[in-house]
Amino acid sequence: MIWLGFLLLLLPDSGRSASGSPNYLIGLGSYDITGPAADVNMMGYANTEQTASGVHFRLRARTFIVAEPQGNGVAFVNLDACMASQLVTIKVLERLKARYGDLYTENNVAISGIHTHAGPGGYLQYVVYIITSLGFVRQSFDALVDGIEQSIIRAHDNLHPGSIFINKGRSSFQLPLSHS
Repeated sequence: MIWLGFLLLLLPDSGRSASGSPNYLIGLGSYDITGPAADVNMMGYANTEQTASGVHFRLRARTFIVAEPQGNGVAFVNLDACMASQLVTIKVLERLKARYGDLYTENNVAISGIHTHAGPGGYLQYVVYIITSLGFVRQSFDALVDGIEQSIIRAHDNLHPGSIFINKGRSSFQLPLSHS
């Protein structure tokens, strides 16, 4: 897919096509997905005693949208969460459909977690993942869905002309083969 290609350089107005005009519309958005700050099991530790007891850093959903001027585009959402899920994605897409019609669908929206275990759990629909959180945690789920939706809205509202540049080359950096 093109996900990594557009994440390499998102530099609005810094590059131009051969005709001198921007190649794409580029939008960035971010929103809080922290969820419950205490007494919720941390996602993925598989230890019922590993519960949150405050907020050290806020967790965020970060959306990158790249669209052609004709309207074909893609949205990539990066979560400060262990992972997304089918249920989270379905709920986000339902909300986007109500707001934007068929502009954002399962064919052009990707939601990915950074696989951190430093966030609240209980937001997945799969039993094995919610055993240690003692079931589904509506606050965790709502924080993710709301935050993802809002980050996409912000990125959409922030679309500006820009260009994407991909460079290919060799690095002169080499790792040592042994420690002498």
